[in-house]
Amino acid sequence: QAGDVVYPHYSGHGGKLRDDGNDEEDGYDETLIPLDYQSAGQIRDDDLLRTLVIPMQEGVFVTSVMDCCHSGTVLDLPYNYQGEGDSMQEQE
Repeated sequence: QAGDVVYPHYSGHGGKLRDDGNDEEDGYDETLIPLDYQSAGQIRDDDLLRTLVIPMQEGVFVTSVMDCCHSGTVLDLPYNYQGEGDSMQEQE
């Protein structure tokens, strides 16, 4: 609810799979690779957006740290912060 503070954190392996939703500019979904990925599969950015990001209510403050490869867009947010400089740019 509004005023809550959430800190999702992941340290581990990240990867890429061919985009299965035709929504990725580069043709790949970014993924988190959990310990049980061989039986449960990789966790796609589309799934993180749908189950973690979208359900957040307006006014929730979120700081997310994804310490893995291919993590820059792993939450499929509509903007991308460039680490060099100080501008936040909306993706089209």
